Amino acid sequence: MVNLSLARFPRCLLQWNPWPSRLHGAEMSPAPLQPRWWQRLRDFFAHRPSAEREVDLPRDFLELLERLRILSVRATGAGLRQGCRLGAYRGGQLEFLDYRAYVHGDDLRYLDWNLFARMGKAYIKEFAREEAGAIHLLLDATPSMAVGKPSKWTFARRLAALFAHVGWTAQDSVRVQVFHAHGLPPASFPPKGSPGNTTQLLDWLRRQTLPALLVPPAQVQAPSPLGEGIRQFLATRPRRGRVFLLSDFWEDEQALTASFHRLTAAGFDLSAIHILAAEEIAPPAGGDWRLLADEEPGDLELTLAPAVSARYTAELEAHRATVESLLRRRGGSYLFAPSDISIERVLIQALRRRQWLG
Repeated sequence: MVNLSLARFPRCLLQWNPWPSRLHGAEMSPAPLQPRWWQRLRDFFAHRPSAEREVDLPRDFLELLERLRILSVRATGAGLRQGCRLGAYRGGQLEFLDYRAYVHGDDLRYLDWNLFARMGKAYIKEFAREEAGAIHLLLDATPSMAVGKPSKWTFARRLAALFAHVGWTAQDSVRVQVFHAHGLPPASFPPKGSPGNTTQLLDWLRRQTLPALLVPPAQVQAPSPLGEGIRQFLATRPRRGRVFLLSDFWEDEQALTASFHRLTAAGFDLSAIHILAAEEIAPPAGGDWRLLADEEPGDLELTLAPAVSARYTAELEAHRATVESLLRRRGGSYLFAPSDISIERVLIQALRRRQWLG
């Protein structure tokens, strides 16, 4: 019996294997190739107009995004410029916040004399300075993100551009950082705060490519790409704010636990978008397949019998549930997003339902 485990093959790529090979000593007969008309039909549905390979976002869509805001982003009061979010400092600043009872020593300039005349009680008006929030977008650029049509990597970059444009419209400070596997240095788009930077960001995202396949020797224990990416991010001493992780999260529970804990312990609000390709969510049933671990040594050949497909689906659902549970335990939020869904029509609605955008 084939033991299909996501823990053993955390970053797998399904490839069609039409040649006969051996599995546990038994000859596997070559499966028939799909006809060309079926491949064309499959590619037609995979390349929807709203999920193009290109990173660019349509101009009218960008104008629509300018009506939205990223919710639950706190102003840190750490010296960021003026923005649209109420800061932590109180006093005679810009935006009225609330009333509180007068205590000896309060500045009488902020006493509400109208309330005092009507109620005979003294109340002080409190104000808060409007500041910019800090938003950080961490993108997974490991080789497994190349899977899919459009690829998970294309989807993640378009999603990063979406969040950045919305954040800049609200005068938030937005930073984008790309992390790789096996100790490769990250790439970073520095914090900026104007919607005019969207064009520069799109140009920068187009230049970000996935590195060549680097599989370490079996005896070498490679660090967690997500954990290493977060370590590199925190080493830059970023301002506390909201972090969006855009990844396929093909890592074991221990690595994910350590990564999420490291971010929340540093005072960041955490949100994650779990991106998977259609062939990862529902591999075609039947036929002979080779599962290649594209970031670690070894592969696996098997016939996708119904029992194997059911086992894969069950383990995938369990892994997704684990990622979501680990996030929620640390006060984070989670969203699952197939890489071939429409960002313009479907994903925006999902983000608003979950109150990520408003």
